[in-house]
Amino acid sequence: MDTFDKKIAVIGGGHIGQALVEGFINSGKIYGNQIIISNPSLSKLTHLEKYGVELTSDNKTAAEKADYVFLSVKPLIVGVVLREISSLLEEKIVISLAAVVSIYNLKKYAKRTNIIRVMPNMAISCNQGVIGYYARGHDKFQVKKLLSTLGTVIKMKKEVDLDLLTLLSGCGPAIVSQFIELLENYGIKIGLSADVSQTTATLTFKGTTAILEQKKQLPSQLIQSVCTKGGISEAILDSLKMNGFQSTFDYSMDSGLSKIRALKDMYNKKQEEYGSD
Repeated sequence: MDTFDKKIAVIGGGHIGQALVEGFINSGKIYGNQIIISNPSLSKLTHLEKYGVELTSDNKTAAEKADYVFLSVKPLIVGVVLREISSLLEEKIVISLAAVVSIYNLKKYAKRTNIIRVMPNMAISCNQGVIGYYARGHDKFQVKKLLSTLGTVIKMKKEVDLDLLTLLSGCGPAIVSQFIELLENYGIKIGLSADVSQTTATLTFKGTTAILEQKKQLPSQLIQSVCTKGGISEAILDSLKMNGFQSTFDYSMDSGLSKIRALKDMYNKKQEEYGSD
């Protein structure tokens, strides 16, 4: 099994930053003593100490010790963080997880730095993530290899596609969890116990994805095989269609797309107000 001998800094200890650390450790290819994670408040990171990772509240300390610097911070503060550590980034690879902030803008804060943008989802914590990847002008094989320890890496041809991928993969775990909860709650409503409903709903989703993966089926093919003519499944899906399920879902996803555009506008407005050096 190949292991990595480089040092990794994760700047930002929110949910996705913690998921990065957990995924790297769970891969068995990166060890705790190779990772340093920084966050203004360390109290939320104490559970990571069991992995042997180094914790710090100083972004400069994290960046200075690392070969790969992951920026897991909100878009509106990514510039502040990069300005703070820019003098320490020479010869390092910076991997930004910040939504909507382009490589062009990132390089305004950290000139002459190799910057790659990625868009992962929470499933990276258990090495089943989907990681959108975009690099302008260079393709870092070792970075892709590192990211592949977290799940499936998808190289995007256009940077804008990272924003679109956010809707499917980044938001996907919450959307899928909502569907699981709908099944679970309906089971309780019709008289099943909470335990039975929860287990059934969760394992049904797990089993469905297993069928799709192992048999290499399209969802439409699985639907056809389950929905026998005049059967129960057919009745349910026909009702969903008649009641506008697809249009309601599309409308809801469009609201997410509108939110991405609003975040971009907010980010650009802040750039105009404060300048970008």
